[in-house]
Amino acid sequence: MKNEAWATYVREKRKAKHLTRRKLAELAKIDPSYVTLIERDGYVPRKDKVLEIAKALDVEVDHALLIAGYAPEKISIRDLLERLENYQAEKAMDRELKNVLKEVLHLPKDEQKRIGQIISLHLRAGKEEPERTKKANVSARSRL
Repeated sequence: MKNEAWATYVREKRKAKHLTRRKLAELAKIDPSYVTLIERDGYVPRKDKVLEIAKALDVEVDHALLIAGYAPEKISIRDLLERLENYQAEKAMDRELKNVLKEVLHLPKDEQKRIGQIISLHLRAGKEEPERTKKANVSARSRL
């Protein structure tokens, strides 16, 4: 059975940690060919091996188990259902974002640059907003 979500998850997490397939295999105490099978073919190993891979990638174990198709270890049913809903929403958002980025790549360079500037400003404003809210809350408390 092919699990593309598992393959993508392992590949992206491995690359984010700047690990080679061989190094991941070493850390997870598995054969390097397993990592290739996982990333290329979506192969899902036994649960104990998934746990070792999750530890080697330093990711949340329950989340990795869910993506691999196993029941999580320490999560309530309610939390499980919420995570599954969030995961589906993230996948839909990822697809939508990828489609938008593909469209942006077909625009003229000056428009791409302008869109990049708008996104940068938006991200900076988003980071600053929690700080402003935090300062406002502290200020309001000090007046009480």
